[in-house]
Amino acid sequence: GGGGGGMGNMMETIKKAQEVGVKVKALQEELVNTEIEATAADGGVTVVISGAQVPMDVKVSEDLCSKGAEAVSDAISLAMREAHKNSMEYSKQKLGALYAEIGLPMPPEGGPGM
Repeated sequence: GGGGGGMGNMMETIKKAQEVGVKVKALQEELVNTEIEATAADGGVTVVISGAQVPMDVKVSEDLCSKGAEAVSDAISLAMREAHKNSMEYSKQKLGALYAEIGLPMPPEGGPGM
């Protein structure tokens, strides 16, 4: 048998799942408010995106503008890719820490809603 023991385990699992839900929600809010910056063209472009990969700001220097549209476009693309990569790594790291804290393995591909 051991049916009763399984029930306690089930409750523990449900409790952990709820805890994960609450913590993931808090982490998602934190990521939305986290600014991750990347620069390109020797600081000619600065791109800021959130920890949730939402673009927030782009700044282009006068100096870079004087080099023409193609240079500006290339620099923005480079900075965007860098910022996105940094943001993905940051959120994955934060999520990994959250799961480690709760004592659960991290789901593949960053988990629910990420």
